[in-house]
Amino acid sequence: MSNAEKKEGKELTGVNKTKHIDSQKEDQYAKELNIAKKELLFQHVEKQKRAAELIIANIELDYQKDEKEKRADELLIANEELIYQNSEKENRADELIIANKELIYQNSEKENRASELVIANKELAFQNKEKEKRAAELIIANKELIYQNAEKENRASELIIANKELAFQNKEKEKRADELHILNEQLRAKEQQLSNHIHAIAVSNASIEFDLEGNILNANENFLEIMGYTINDLKGKHHSLFVDKVYAASSDYKLFWNDLKRGIYQKDEFKRIGKQGQIVWLLGSYNPILDIAGKPYKILKLATDVTLAKTQFLELALQAKEKENRASELIIANKELAFQNTEKEKRAAELIIANKELAFQSKEKEKRAAELIIANKKLALETIQKEKRKAEKEKAAAALIVTNRELAYQEKRGKELFLANSELKKAQEELEAFSYSVSHDLRAPIRAINGYTQILLEDHATNIDDDGQRVLQSVIHNSRKMGLLIDDLLAFSKLGRKQVSTETINMASLLNGVISEIGVDNSSKIPVFEIESIAYANGDPALIKQVWINLISNAIKYSQYKPEIRIKITSFPKEDNIVYCVKDFGAGFDMEYYDKLFGVFQRLHSQEEFDGTGIGLAIVQKIINRHHGTVWAESELDQGATFYFSLPIINI
Repeated sequence: MSNAEKKEGKELTGVNKTKHIDSQKEDQYAKELNIAKKELLFQHVEKQKRAAELIIANIELDYQKDEKEKRADELLIANEELIYQNSEKENRADELIIANKELIYQNSEKENRASELVIANKELAFQNKEKEKRAAELIIANKELIYQNAEKENRASELIIANKELAFQNKEKEKRADELHILNEQLRAKEQQLSNHIHAIAVSNASIEFDLEGNILNANENFLEIMGYTINDLKGKHHSLFVDKVYAASSDYKLFWNDLKRGIYQKDEFKRIGKQGQIVWLLGSYNPILDIAGKPYKILKLATDVTLAKTQFLELALQAKEKENRASELIIANKELAFQNTEKEKRAAELIIANKELAFQSKEKEKRAAELIIANKKLALETIQKEKRKAEKEKAAAALIVTNRELAYQEKRGKELFLANSELKKAQEELEAFSYSVSHDLRAPIRAINGYTQILLEDHATNIDDDGQRVLQSVIHNSRKMGLLIDDLLAFSKLGRKQVSTETINMASLLNGVISEIGVDNSSKIPVFEIESIAYANGDPALIKQVWINLISNAIKYSQYKPEIRIKITSFPKEDNIVYCVKDFGAGFDMEYYDKLFGVFQRLHSQEEFDGTGIGLAIVQKIINRHHGTVWAESELDQGATFYFSLPIINI
């Protein structure tokens, strides 16, 4: 073999070795790319889970915020009731002091009248002695007087019987009043017991998960204990296990699950059936859990067992009805007593006439008898008034007792509200920590994906074909999109905790600044703005600026395929609000899907047609709601869309 042939053989061997090394490198790059794809898929799944958890956390935070506002309203009402009760208590105390003074005065007057009556009796005895001396001269007059005295005795007997009847009726009235007092005490005890049960129920929550067809996936121990099942009894079974057969076969039940499949949140007081056939009342909500595409993939139910409170409430209502019946009976008895008093007064009038006729026969006796009758009437009237004052005094004392008990209950309620507010504050702090953790944990892998992909494109572009480079560009694009999605999601979460500072906003100036910023970012087509007179508003300038940015950016984005981007902005007053309007002439949307327009991750156009994260309008709605305003839209497909938002007019 010649030297040339040897040299050629060595060169062939070197070329083969180089090809072999290149082949090994390509295999290694393919393996690394497969690993990167697997990591990307794994992180995508983790991202979906974290996003779902963040959505649930936001729902829970909104629920806790609503509960906090309700508790705050209850505390304000309780404080107002407490102030009113203190005022009533002071008035009752003043009335009681006046009643005591009047009672002392009446007792003194009664003693004076008794002394006068003793003197009158002594004078009557003296006159009787004088009458006996003249008895001989007045035999005929005495016989007539005896007859008249007999008539008087008969009338007096009738008056005694009437007085006994009145006394008996007064006793019956007092018994009825005592029974009513006892019923009031029992009702208050039941109300306190019901309050204690409600407080105990509030600390226990039950949860259960379903798939979109209503099949049970999982349940916590509280739910299993309330319903009497084990987890093995429930897994794979249908939700209709908990409802009666008639409702399970009804159209209402099918509509209930269809709404859940569409992502509609359900909250109510639900009647359910336990394992042993017992009726269970649950206060709670059915929460659709959304995937990264904004579609429900399972249902989470959160509930509290209110069976005991519901039962006691029904019992309390029955007792209240019985109390009303007793009160009606007492009213009828009082009417009967008033009627009898009227009859008694008629009899007394008849007796007065008889006494006057008898007094005509004996002038001396007539004067003293008339004085005695008047004295007896006044004494009877004073006795009745004394009894009335005594009854009012007892009633005032009972009212004071009730007031003191209500004050004690309000104090206890205030402590409960303070504890609930502390728990809500703690939950908000935990959610902030969770949001920070989600931000950090999701950003780190995305930065790694983006960095590794950039290295592949910059340092190994010669070893990757065109299809591979397109895939890597797609990875970079989607990782950047995911970063923007995380930013929007965290911004949406922080809106619920940001303090809203209110001041007067020059909307025209703010709007011009927003248009200037957006005009720099969208230089492909220059938008044409038609702006009429824009009214001033009251609100947080930073948040309202974000509303204008989102609405105008959307108007530009959805008009990009039109020959001209034209946007019209106006404002007008409506009742106690200022309404602002942003109108475009772009792609528009179908009003049939309006209920999804302001939802998180809800999109009415495809990602390929119009880019975006699906959070912009949700942020707009949340900001306007924080300002106690309203946001809505009108549109026709391919004819453009008009978005409105209102802000209250605040006179400063």
